[in-house]
Amino acid sequence: MVLRLIALLPIFFACFSLVAGPVSAQSDAANVVAEVGDEKITLAALHRAEQRLRRYGPDQDRRELLQPFIDREILWLEAERMGLHAESRVQRTLDKIRRRQLAEKVYTEEVTRKVSVVEEEVRQYYDEYGLGQKKEVRASHILLHTPAAVEAAVERLAAGGDFAVLAQEVSQDSATAAIGGDTGFWQEEDAQKSPFVQHFIGLNVGEIAKPYRNARGNFHLIQVTEHRLLGFEHQQAQIQRILERKRKKERWTAYLEQAQARFQLVVDEVTLEFLLGEGRYAVNKMAPIDAADHARVLVTYKGGEIDLSAYVEMVKNTNTRDRPRAVDSTAVVRFAIRETMQQVVLPLIAEAQNWDQAEGVVSHMAEKRAQAMVEMLRRVKVEEPILTEEIRRAYYQDHQPDFLESDRMFFEGGLLESADKAAQVIARVRQGEKLAVVMKDYPVFSEQWRKYDVFHFSPNGKSNHGARWDKAVEAVRSLESGAVGGPVELAFEGEARGYLVVQALALRPAQILSYDDPLVQAEVWRQTRFAHRDEINRSFFSYLQELRRQYEPVVVVYDEVLNAVWEIVD
Repeated sequence: MVLRLIALLPIFFACFSLVAGPVSAQSDAANVVAEVGDEKITLAALHRAEQRLRRYGPDQDRRELLQPFIDREILWLEAERMGLHAESRVQRTLDKIRRRQLAEKVYTEEVTRKVSVVEEEVRQYYDEYGLGQKKEVRASHILLHTPAAVEAAVERLAAGGDFAVLAQEVSQDSATAAIGGDTGFWQEEDAQKSPFVQHFIGLNVGEIAKPYRNARGNFHLIQVTEHRLLGFEHQQAQIQRILERKRKKERWTAYLEQAQARFQLVVDEVTLEFLLGEGRYAVNKMAPIDAADHARVLVTYKGGEIDLSAYVEMVKNTNTRDRPRAVDSTAVVRFAIRETMQQVVLPLIAEAQNWDQAEGVVSHMAEKRAQAMVEMLRRVKVEEPILTEEIRRAYYQDHQPDFLESDRMFFEGGLLESADKAAQVIARVRQGEKLAVVMKDYPVFSEQWRKYDVFHFSPNGKSNHGARWDKAVEAVRSLESGAVGGPVELAFEGEARGYLVVQALALRPAQILSYDDPLVQAEVWRQTRFAHRDEINRSFFSYLQELRRQYEPVVVVYDEVLNAVWEIVD
């Protein structure tokens, strides 16, 4: 029997997240709907796909739905035949996934499985925090599109009109208009994330909130219709989660501290000082470490070490928002220890306990291995032949302004509470002391503003950060590299005044990033792949059809099982 060739791209890729990789053989033959070589596709997997992908059509042909599963197995077999499991890019991807999975396994075994909360503790929390008096509020609303409609509705209500009747007549929210505008019950926690709830949560029964305009420009009239006590049963599950989260956090923190001590994690002070020095020239919190310094050891632990090359990779793989400030020693140390624990120590602990052999870990890695191999197969057989070196270089040459890094002036700043203290700091720095070290002897200016930091700006660019930043920049523009300037008087909230000491560090000229820069390579690949996406998709399905013909002799579909069982499911 030959299956029709159906190009169902969304379904095809969704199958990988359902049951990617080789499917385990089932002892019950009635569950097997198809076989591709030695691998079996089960009705359970197919039915999960049908439930999840129902949006592609309630009358989806079951044979068409089965095709992506067969394609998945064919692609995996071809990737295995080509030996892509040994491809270096696949191995790097799987190594990252494995480390993360083993760290999560340690958390599961040492925290999740060992933390429990009994009902007595939940009741104690309920009584201790007076939650017996906690209430929820029921509200009705009228949705209107124009100020004129709002004014007319307000006048009718002021004249004694019934809110529920008015909602039925004029509310533009069809889902609630038929039931008098009723929106159900809301709790105080809902107000923390919903402006809608904020407008009525504190009102008494019968009160109507002032008209509220939402982000889409529509208007709400809201009336509180009922208050009721929540009671223990309605809050029990939430309290349980609160206590469990708290207990898990405490246990995990203690466990990590013990593991850190057991593995003797130590940060090298000399390398840290070097890293902080280079951090003064950081962009996007990435310190520019030369390749010659990559071998410097930052963290040692029982059995190994983390050098600056590994540290830079850790930072690079972290969202900019979550990276440590490159000149903050506490933040850098905390980040280096945390990442060493997550990426090295916890996987070692999992391996020592043989948790890397646990069924869940093994099956997860098998799934990710198959997925990574198939993605690499698509890349080497379809994408790379289209996105040739010539095409990628041509894109780079044509879009050089996109890879231009503007000139940047780097400078340090120390913020003090008085001009006299600022003068003291300037004198000490001019005598040869480092500004970062000197500032440690002075108090924090305020809780909102750091007393020492490093900044950069483009000398030829225009500032849009306000007058305070402009004054600091102007003080630096005229300074030679290494020179100290200020104090610059800065105005803060109210009558507060701060005095900024600045020291120019260096001017980095504008430059176009080289073609071989990893950031450039990633961007060029992303952009050219998007530009050629239609050609890539056509080529992929052409290649897939070729593979279908090639593997047709090893594909078996049990129509009688598929049809008989699906009649019951339907």
